[in-house]
Amino acid sequence: MNNRTGVRIGRRALLTAALALPAAASAAVTAKAAPDKPSRPSPSPLPGPPQRNGPALSIRDRGAIGDGRSHPLSERYKTLEAARRVHPHVRSLDQECDWAALQGAVLELSRTGQGGTVLVPPGQYRLDGEIVLPNLDRYDDAFNEVEIIGAGMRASLLSWPEDLGPGRFAIRAASRQAARDDNKGYQRSRIAHLSLRGPKPGNRPGDAPPGMGGVALTSRFLLERIGIYGFRAGVDVWRDHSSLISCQLTKNHIGAYWSAGTDSFGDHLLLDTDLAGNTLASIAVAPENGIDHASFLSCHFGFSPYAILAEDGAPKRTFLSNNKFLDCAFEACGNGWIQGPMAEMYGNVLIGCSGSLLPDYRLAGRPVTGLIVVRSLERNSFTGGSASFGDGTNDRAADIETAAVVASSAVGNRFEDAERLIRLGRDGLAPALSISGACRANRFEAVDCAGEFRKAGAGGVDAGNLVQRDYDRVRRLEQDRPADGVALTSAPAGGIVPVATSGTVPVGKTRNAIRMGSLLRSAGGVPQRVDSAAGPTAAVGVAVADAPAGSDSVMMDLRLGVR
Repeated sequence: MNNRTGVRIGRRALLTAALALPAAASAAVTAKAAPDKPSRPSPSPLPGPPQRNGPALSIRDRGAIGDGRSHPLSERYKTLEAARRVHPHVRSLDQECDWAALQGAVLELSRTGQGGTVLVPPGQYRLDGEIVLPNLDRYDDAFNEVEIIGAGMRASLLSWPEDLGPGRFAIRAASRQAARDDNKGYQRSRIAHLSLRGPKPGNRPGDAPPGMGGVALTSRFLLERIGIYGFRAGVDVWRDHSSLISCQLTKNHIGAYWSAGTDSFGDHLLLDTDLAGNTLASIAVAPENGIDHASFLSCHFGFSPYAILAEDGAPKRTFLSNNKFLDCAFEACGNGWIQGPMAEMYGNVLIGCSGSLLPDYRLAGRPVTGLIVVRSLERNSFTGGSASFGDGTNDRAADIETAAVVASSAVGNRFEDAERLIRLGRDGLAPALSISGACRANRFEAVDCAGEFRKAGAGGVDAGNLVQRDYDRVRRLEQDRPADGVALTSAPAGGIVPVATSGTVPVGKTRNAIRMGSLLRSAGGVPQRVDSAAGPTAAVGVAVADAPAGSDSVMMDLRLGVR
């Protein structure tokens, strides 16, 4: 289209102008209708995620001070009656103003019918009582959940200098004191972007722990970017479906504790959470409880005596069941990685995990029995780096007293990338496995071979022996018996030996020279060794390298199916 001045107007410009007309008209009407009054600046939000649940209330508006010092209510109020006009929940003028403000904000928002967000501005707030989150009915559509959101993990600090004692917590779901079958356990609360400091953040392994705990969860809690230090347990876990994301649970006695008193239904998520540096364990589980169907992704365990510990006592549930550990570090543990001599470990998957030992975090008087010590090990999968189990240099593997993995029974486990696990025994540091009872169907894969961990029978076996099956055990190959594989390490009767059934392995030979490419058979007179001489026995493999006369072994490609 051309106008009278000859200037061309494009279609896009016309369309833009047409769309702008209704918005401009609406703005003009609104401006005309509004009374003349000075504009009020909108308040600046606290740093952190913009998502909020319902209305927001700052604890400063409720009278919090946040200078790190003690300020009892008696500084502001002459009588308890006067204090309770502002804070109906207080019971004494000796209680801290910061505690009264935070608990008051939680209660106020929980009574709105909508829930809301309690804001904790930058500061150090001194508290002397539990912060109790309200009960929620699982069938209440509104849920009335109250969130507590700070300005950052290093900016907003809630501190409990005085120990509240056993059974009490810094922040607790009210339903934690209800019956097990109470439906009001579905808390759906979120705590984020702040830190909680308990009465003993400077403890060392062996020191007496404090009595009080950090955060006592029920179902569907979300802890996001919070630090918890100096408590008996940083997080006390009940029920199910809670998530910890980018949290730091350190300098406690226990980082996260699956405690007694509930039937935990599992399905928890711990993502990028640091549980290292606690004085007993990164995670501990009471005999009445268990961790099941949980996911631990890129978490850091260790720098403590144990990474994951089953507490003493007859277990009522499976200690670890159907959990996933992905890219987790079991680093610098003093006494072991996973410890539960009476406990069961069933159906777990460890992918890309690694670990080490460090005596600096060792509890005196407690043994280093093994890296993983349980009663029953069944259908677990150790994949990728999780099967490395250290190389005997920087991981203090020589300190292991029994074996890398110790159990009363082991059935159906998978050890992939097991090269270093096998090398522990080959180098004389510690056997890979020590199993006192049933041991079957425990497969492994190493760099050059694959096979199964089996129990040695009468007489034991030596590294490089051809072996035969003897019911559920193996022993040195006898004349005219079919070979079942090659022992990769030595083991006495009853010990566990990795038996390669495929791949390339070193095998014991007679004193004769062997040329690469020779077909190898069980030698006459010493059937546990191989020889390249022709004979009636079935071939067991092919030499992949020359072996001079007088040498003890030859590298062989196993061909147990060759006849």
